[in-house]
Amino acid sequence: MSTSTTLGDTRPEWAQRQERERRHRRAKSRLRLPFAAAAACQAVLLLWWAAGYPAFTGGGPTGAPLYDAAVRALHPGAVTLAQTVAVAFALGYLVAALARFGVRGRWSGPVALALAALPPTGSLVVSLSPEVPFTAGALLLTAAGLRLLARRAGGTLQRGGPAQRLDLAVLFGAVALLALTGTRGAGAALVAALVLVAALPRVRVRLALLTALALAVPIALALLGHPAARTGDLHTLRAADLALARHRDPGGAAPAAVAPPAAWDAAGADCSSTAALTDRWDAAAARRDQDGLATAWRQLLRDHPDRVLDARLCRGRLAWSVWAAADGPHAATEVPEASPSSPGLLRPLHSAAAWSRTLLRAPQLDWLLWRGALWAYLGLAAALLYAWRHRLPAVVPVAGAAVLGTQLALTAAAAGQDYRTMAAALFLGPLLLTLATVRNGRGPAS
Repeated sequence: MSTSTTLGDTRPEWAQRQERERRHRRAKSRLRLPFAAAAACQAVLLLWWAAGYPAFTGGGPTGAPLYDAAVRALHPGAVTLAQTVAVAFALGYLVAALARFGVRGRWSGPVALALAALPPTGSLVVSLSPEVPFTAGALLLTAAGLRLLARRAGGTLQRGGPAQRLDLAVLFGAVALLALTGTRGAGAALVAALVLVAALPRVRVRLALLTALALAVPIALALLGHPAARTGDLHTLRAADLALARHRDPGGAAPAAVAPPAAWDAAGADCSSTAALTDRWDAAAARRDQDGLATAWRQLLRDHPDRVLDARLCRGRLAWSVWAAADGPHAATEVPEASPSSPGLLRPLHSAAAWSRTLLRAPQLDWLLWRGALWAYLGLAAALLYAWRHRLPAVVPVAGAAVLGTQLALTAAAAGQDYRTMAAALFLGPLLLTLATVRNGRGPAS
């Protein structure tokens, strides 16, 4: 019987052929699950797209210059359709990553499909909001990180190969996508990338270089003349900090030209959202007096940093608290209404989608369906359980990197209690929860 010495393999040719066939079947089997999950999610999201055409919610300026430019250059319906494709692909990719850790498709597949179908998540995907590409970026970043970790656990991370290059390319795209959604997205991407660099030592250099390149994309666009690196409404955030300090200390400094003292005090009493002040102030005067606001804020930060932290934690409550606060008109979880200018392609489908979304806005369901904190904690708990069962502690930071980055970014720069800002946890938490279904004997597969 003939033998082969190619690449030092002295096994018979028939044995090598059988091994190649097994690898081919294994590869086809691994591809079948994510493609089926992505296709099923895409089909459901297309129903949401038809129900909310051209966009279920949104339509005005979003504060994300690149996203607004895409909406203007294309059509709102084209943008929301592209969002369904991106999120469906991200869900399928994450299902494939979880399969590497032993999660069976009968668990992860239905969860991904439910996320595409339920109103809190499905309607978000077809809305005009930069939180949609942010969420897709968080899903892709988590999936790519988990796939690289599975290779590290299986001892194949150093081999490279097309699949690993795909994971690194997806990771680069995810960080760039997060960074392009604005300052908060760039902050979340930086935190998540630093966590991945610490948890994946064998590819640290490549991860660091890819992250630096991805974060440089908005800067490069700004140098080319596009306002992609806009710092956001910093004067709005700082003014909200000043309002809380003014409420705590009525003698504190607050520019009277922007809003009367009573408005500053009332806004400070309702610190959950910057809208508590911006609904009362003179926006034109605030823009003119940005330097004055910045000076007053820096003095507050120097003299009373605790009040600045108090204000940021109050507005960032959505990131950490399972329940909404009870006081103030802006303390409840904010859920945008369906756009009256979006009748959908089929009126009955639009009516059914709007009815189901309204049904699930019952206050008793707020903590479960509209606030991401609960799912962030459940997903982290499942990752901890998996890490304990399989002696793989790195799965915890890798699985939680994107959500942690989102929470920290919200703490630093949250403007209110908009549920969409924690949508990444609403998607990631239920899928990460499927890690709890993996028994002790089934660990990561490279």
